[in-house]
Amino acid sequence: MKSSAKFIIGIFAILRLLTLLPTDFPTKVFGLGIIPAIRASILDPVHTWDHLEEACFMLNNNISVWGDEYVHSRTGYRAVYAPGSRIVAPPLVVAFLGETFAPFKSSNLLVWIFQRLLLLLADAIGAYCIYRIGKRVYEMENDSIEEEIERDTKICEMNPKLSVVPEKLRPVRGWVFGLSTQVLDEVVLDEKISSADANGNTDRKEQNGKHHTKLDQSSSRQQHLHREPILTLDQVPLIVSLLYFSNPVSMIANYTGSLRSLWDALALISLYYATKPPSTISKEGIPIKVKSVSSTAAFLALATYVDVGYVVFLVPILLWRGMMRGHKKQQHSSLKHQRGQNNDWKAVLSLYISYLIGLHFLASLLVGGNSSEYKSVMTQTILPNVAFVDQDKSGSVPGLSMGLHWYFFVQMFDRFRPYFTIFVAGVPAMFVIPLTIRLHRYPSVLAATFPLLWAIFRPTTTAHTLTLGLLLAMLNPRTIARMRNSSLVSLFAIPVPILLFITFHRMWLVTGNGNPNYIFFQCFAYGLFVSTITLDFISATVRRDKVLRMVEKGDTIVKKDVPELNDKLLETEGDEAENNGDLKKLPDESEEEEKEKPNVVFL
Repeated sequence: MKSSAKFIIGIFAILRLLTLLPTDFPTKVFGLGIIPAIRASILDPVHTWDHLEEACFMLNNNISVWGDEYVHSRTGYRAVYAPGSRIVAPPLVVAFLGETFAPFKSSNLLVWIFQRLLLLLADAIGAYCIYRIGKRVYEMENDSIEEEIERDTKICEMNPKLSVVPEKLRPVRGWVFGLSTQVLDEVVLDEKISSADANGNTDRKEQNGKHHTKLDQSSSRQQHLHREPILTLDQVPLIVSLLYFSNPVSMIANYTGSLRSLWDALALISLYYATKPPSTISKEGIPIKVKSVSSTAAFLALATYVDVGYVVFLVPILLWRGMMRGHKKQQHSSLKHQRGQNNDWKAVLSLYISYLIGLHFLASLLVGGNSSEYKSVMTQTILPNVAFVDQDKSGSVPGLSMGLHWYFFVQMFDRFRPYFTIFVAGVPAMFVIPLTIRLHRYPSVLAATFPLLWAIFRPTTTAHTLTLGLLLAMLNPRTIARMRNSSLVSLFAIPVPILLFITFHRMWLVTGNGNPNYIFFQCFAYGLFVSTITLDFISATVRRDKVLRMVEKGDTIVKKDVPELNDKLLETEGDEAENNGDLKKLPDESEEEEKEKPNVVFL
């Protein structure tokens, strides 16, 4: 597995290096307008190299602002965020990232290569962080009560009376990851029994007599239908890491100049430090304390400063660091699991708030002016990342994206736009507290759920923002094993509206034989598919948690299975009675035998 992984990494590293050189190959093949259409579906226009170059141009040139009575000019960073400038990049990003690459106009090719190398490095760091995060999540779950129940269930699979998790409560696709799964042979056995009852070819006594024979047949059929796992749980982090580094969406986004890979890398580094154990064992066997509180808070504060949407990762980080620690029954876990838990979430939260305030304080010093001026800067740099707003009060809106906000914003009356903006921007926040209360046992699930929800409701929805949520969701194979077929169909259907979006984008804005309604339906289909995957992922996690709670309580009987359970109990009692010679006759059989035999009373 390691050699094949190195081979895959090498192949895609070469492909990524080939994309460092600028080329007009897509334009020559597909015609004019294809690059803007791809950019509209892949990247957010306010998080690109071009946006930083525009900010640096305003930084190096005086901007004249027309007032009611006079005209005054702005210089420095006050010119960057003058009214109507439409610059969303924060001041520190323009200072440290924009001024490093943008000013060198004499060597555009060299700047292009440096920019793409930086994005390639960010993707490599993100892939490594995802691998380490997945490994640590696997180690945490490997020492949890859920894994103990899974091991006991596998041991008792051949004896249903001792099984910990009933077969109807197991995931249907658990065999894919080597988990306990539902046995398909019992479905075949029930069909045989039901067909025999429907034809009336056997009576109850014959069925009881052949009961053990059918069980033997079903056990032999179980061995025949046994499926080997496609992946093991410890292989999942490596597969997800390879997918993160080699996915074509990220490659195209980096080629078109998206900065999202840098911000995703900052968030993943924060998750990397958040999942670190509090201590490690040295070669001499001495426990060494691992310091990760400051790094966790610092990298998350940096990501949140750039795009406030990354604040959703604060919840799973605090859960990993000890907030809302699990039930008292988890104290029966192994000592290794207890040693691998942190309990410093208050320190992480305090440092995160302090670092974020410190970043904004440095930005205010860089911009200058009074506090009211920096408030307008914060509004201009934060609000477009969480709400689809009119940035310069001119009636114009940002460009097209894979979401529906742009269409509704255009169709909305001016007096209803504030209500629409507040309502739609507040929808993702409505799910944070309920999901945290319900799924606090699974921080890795929440780390994937919040980006998936944000990928649907964010003002500028792109395919690049969706990939991070999908890859983080893949780090939860126990949840994926319980997902339904609709999610699989939606996953393979997502490329269809993306390709049609690119096609209709060019038809509308280049060839002139299309209209925005064509694009609207593709955006609607894209949102529907992503919503289906997200809701099914949450529902599968709830079912997973419900089964765990039922097993912990010792109550694994499903209400709809009570009649079937009673029938099975009656059949079992009948078999035992027949073996003991004390079989209780059915009413019809007892009446016939009473006529043939004299009444006997046993004293």
